[in-house]
Amino acid sequence: MDDKTYAIVGVAFLSVAILATLLVFQHAYGVEKDPRKTIRRMTADAMIMAIIMLMTFVPNLGYLAVTPFISFTLLHLPVLLGAAIGGWKRGLLFGFIFGVSSYVNALSSAGFNLLFAHPLVAIPPRMAFGLLAGIVFSLIGKLSKKKRNVLYLGLAAAGLTMLHTVMVFADLYAFYPETIGGLLTSGTPAATGTALTFTVLILIGMAGEMGLAAFIIPPLVVALRKAVPSLFQK
Repeated sequence: MDDKTYAIVGVAFLSVAILATLLVFQHAYGVEKDPRKTIRRMTADAMIMAIIMLMTFVPNLGYLAVTPFISFTLLHLPVLLGAAIGGWKRGLLFGFIFGVSSYVNALSSAGFNLLFAHPLVAIPPRMAFGLLAGIVFSLIGKLSKKKRNVLYLGLAAAGLTMLHTVMVFADLYAFYPETIGGLLTSGTPAATGTALTFTVLILIGMAGEMGLAAFIIPPLVVALRKAVPSLFQK
């Protein structure tokens, strides 16, 4: 497809995604009978969305530049926390906000980051990430209190973060097979060093994101569950 077709498809997808996410979000609040609980959850959701937007637009807060053309993200952390609190519906919402922030950030980027300047590249993997995070954390929440500890939460947070990286690169490869294939493989001896460097950077970044998720998310979830249990989707 040419650039014009990509733009039309991207706008169409973005519109449908916004509508679908709003419908899911509205349904999530519509089934709540206690208005006080609804207000608390709406406040928590607004805070998480504000954190995502703040991390997006404050330089080197949500996107850490390791080279002039490559940056790693910390925005998976509020998405994981929101999904752990609110289940798959909120996870889908926060994943969508994450994807939109990635798209907006890419519009003013260069190099590798510029590949995310397309809604179909930036948004779907993040929505899937939030959705799956909500499902996984909901399943963990149904375990006994003894099993619902920081170890299980940490393993889930790390595993979901790794899955996020895999989904992002799978989506990138689907849209830019020649570019991503050229970065990850070395067709000539001269390209070996570049491919190896890029692969090592991505693996280091993924490991760092996994470690942060495993270290930060479990204690936050446990503390919030004890302090404000009504926030959590049952």
